[in-house]
Amino acid sequence: MMIKSTIQLIKQGEGLTVEFKRTIDNPFKIAKTLASFANTSGGVLLIGVGDNKEVLGVASELGELEKLERACTELVDKALSIRFKSEKLDNRVLLRVEIDESQERPHYAINEKGQRMIYVRVKDKSVPTLRLFIEGQSDFDTKTLLESRHVRSLIQYLKEYDSVTAKVFSRIINISEKRAERLLNDLADKQVLLKLQKGKPEMFSLKWVE
Repeated sequence: MMIKSTIQLIKQGEGLTVEFKRTIDNPFKIAKTLASFANTSGGVLLIGVGDNKEVLGVASELGELEKLERACTELVDKALSIRFKSEKLDNRVLLRVEIDESQERPHYAINEKGQRMIYVRVKDKSVPTLRLFIEGQSDFDTKTLLESRHVRSLIQYLKEYDSVTAKVFSRIINISEKRAERLLNDLADKQVLLKLQKGKPEMFSLKWVE
């Protein structure tokens, strides 16, 4: 895989594997971004760059690194190993943080309320998917759900293919299309699946990997 330079990444803009931050104002938000990269395809976080691709630089390299370290070790479970380096562009110092796609996923980001949530990348956003809270606050038994035969078949299918429709799913598990549609929508409501489009037929994608 070709590793792009920081200048190339800034020109390319934010996306599935690239995110810009002016500064780390909130370690919880950074934990969410880092976990979502690790849970999806890996990525590069550039600190000191605005959403509009403007190179702003960081005021304190040490301050940013301290918040970054807290996000990686305390606010992501399992802790993440990252690579980072500082670079000078337009006489301003940026931090380039690289995260690999993790073999130990899912990684949970811990929010301000102490809840553990799984985030993944969808386009240029970090999106919550399967919600598992430490204190069992979720309104459904996730483990049972994932162990059900229908859902296991669906997950296996979606590991090979990007998306599924109710029609295809009904054939895979040999149930009526109506029932398949209800189950897919139920899984989307519970944030196990992502609904890709509102049109017909509706497409569903699995963005969480066991």
